[in-house]
Order: sequence, then structure tokens, then C-alpha cells
Amino acid sequence: MILCRHGETDSNAAQIYQGQGDGKLTKKGIEQAKALAKTLSKIKIDSIYCSDLSRSFETASAVARSQKKSAIKDLRLKERFYGKWEGMRFDEIIKEYPVLYKTWMKDPDKARIPGVEPLKTLQKRGVSAINSILSKNKGKTVLAVAHGGINRTILFHFLGIDLNYFWRIKQDNCCMNAVLIDEKTNTPKVLFVNYVPLEGIVLKRLRGDIY
Repeated sequence: MILCRHGETDSNAAQIYQGQGDGKLTKKGIEQAKALAKTLSKIKIDSIYCSDLSRSFETASAVARSQKKSAIKDLRLKERFYGKWEGMRFDEIIKEYPVLYKTWMKDPDKARIPGVEPLKTLQKRGVSAINSILSKNKGKTVLAVAHGGINRTILFHFLGIDLNYFWRIKQDNCCMNAVLIDEKTNTPKVLFVNYVPLEGIVLKRLRGDIY
């Protein structure tokens, strides 16, 4: 499974918590999606999935076109709902919720953001989506394009990492993460995390020998 984040949006560039807001890709974001498609052009991807948010669908569609496939929407891959923080800039949140923001940075699973979707709930639906996708595509290579927050919780599930370490890994725009599932033992092996496609670099295979 190749798990990606969408390309840059206006909200990303402006440092706004967009959550489930439906922002579209910037010019840079479109170029990032094209670079992702090129990087994956030599790898046969059997199925491509994304959330129903435009930024995810646009990014997934760029890869889908190069693979001569269509992107399949799965609502469970949608980003976390950030409640009162949705649509607010980072600096506004720090000013209005200084104590809560510090908790969010140091102990994210304990941060009670007003109206927010709990991290455990986010992880549950994200993992549910991925497990469903994997069960339909045994022995195949799949791509899922989602979002920074939900990606972290999915990766933490496979790595066995507590959600309170939410900020310990980065998820840059259009980054790639890869997970191999050994079908004999159902053991996940994370091959790499937060790889950002570089211009001119094309992946030819994803190795994941279990040893």
C-alpha cells in the first residue's frame, strides 16, 4: 500500500486548519501531484483510492490518469474534523487558545479542541478504510491519497505507536509512505515514511522482503 498526502492548497500555504473544508490545489499543488504521478509511473498500481475532498481527489486523479485508471472515493479517508479550529490560522489559534494549543503540541491525544473528532475515532475510521481496501486487493499494489492527520493515525496503527506521538512524524504535501503486508502472517512492514517525490526521480520497484 502506498499512502500519500494531497498536494498543497491555499489553506496549507496560509497556515490554516482546513480539516474537512474543501480547499482545492494551488498551482504548486498541481505540480506536486504531477511529480507524484511521474515518480510512480513505472510502478503498476492496481487500484487508486482517495477521500471525497477535492484536494485528495485532484491529487489521486493525477496519478490515476498516468496509470489509465480512475480514482475511487472513500469517505472514511476524509481528514479529521477540527471543530472550532476549522478555518482558523495557526497564529489565531495560538492567540485565542494558548494553553490548549500547548497541550495539542505536547500531548495531542489529550487536547480537547471544541467540537473536534477524537484522534482514536479518526484512527478507527482510517484503519477501517485501509483494511477494507487491502482485503479487496490482496496480492496487489494500491494507492490511497488522504490527508496529513489521518495518515499519521493510519501509520501509527501499523507501527504500533501511541497516538500521543502524533507530531513525531511529518506528512508533507504530496509525500509518500509505503507499507507492505505479508499475507501469510498479516504482518505490516513500513518501508518508508514522508518521502517527497523529487523531479526526475522515478521509482521502479518497492522492495519489502520480510526477514
